[in-house]
Amino acid sequence: MHIKSPLTGSDNVEKESEIRTDFLIKHYREQLGVDVRNYFKGIDTVGIYRCLDSGYRFYHPFNITGDGKFYEELQKNAWYYMDWKWEHGKALAMVRDAKTVLEVGCAQGEFLEKVHAQKIDCTGLELNAHAAGVGRKKGLHILEESIQDHARKNKERYDVVCSFQVAEHIAPIGEFLRASLDALKPGGKLIISVPNNDSIVFKSGNDMILNMPPHHMGLWDMHSLISLQRFFPVRIEDILLEPLQTYHKGYARDIIQKKLHEKLKKRSLAWLPGVGKISNRFINMNVQALVEYIIGHTIMAVYTKK
Repeated sequence: MHIKSPLTGSDNVEKESEIRTDFLIKHYREQLGVDVRNYFKGIDTVGIYRCLDSGYRFYHPFNITGDGKFYEELQKNAWYYMDWKWEHGKALAMVRDAKTVLEVGCAQGEFLEKVHAQKIDCTGLELNAHAAGVGRKKGLHILEESIQDHARKNKERYDVVCSFQVAEHIAPIGEFLRASLDALKPGGKLIISVPNNDSIVFKSGNDMILNMPPHHMGLWDMHSLISLQRFFPVRIEDILLEPLQTYHKGYARDIIQKKLHEKLKKRSLAWLPGVGKISNRFINMNVQALVEYIIGHTIMAVYTKK
């Protein structure tokens, strides 16, 4: 079986590794209280592949994406949903001169509210019926349809098409991006924010269960985002990196501490009296000082459609 890149359609891909589905089932249950067994029926392993043309990394098989029930279960964890994100503020400044804006995967419409307040004609797409209903009660124009269906009826309608923390959930990502561009006017802006897999936040290996299926189906970084201009009619205009946020500082400190202890063990220093306490004090003092230089969770790319 030839695996093709869902981004480019090319079979120029290589398998990097694989994850056992019993591992995924166990950790989704223990860490998040979510039963994902139904997504992996008859599947023993999930492969991680790299598209050698674009650098985009993806999971296979493609039919293991979470559905509405999966996200309902996740949202029982109070921390899961953030109504306002770093990238919202950055993008809001970019759309001030637009007349028409489309947000794909708008949730309850928090970003659209701010856009609407600027007297901009804005539309949101949201497949979660409850979230879409909450947004409509705010007076927002939110449709429960896919970008593919919407683009067929609204060709080259929008000055800006944006999506925040959506693309990483999409298995047929090439279709998603083509449809987003179909809805965008020539010269318009495409804004995409995704988790940055170059960030220290994602360097803890198998502990990052939410970066795996059925939650995430793609693994983005700066290289793969820049590569889009080779395969789609866009020109990259800007790449923005989120600073490490307060709610991730403790997590980053734990990762740094773990890696430091691993290095100490390799050098046979961990057994020395007081080394563990010294390294902990050093990390606690210096992570705060280094926070301005540590890359955070998210990367945002801005493109112009040719």
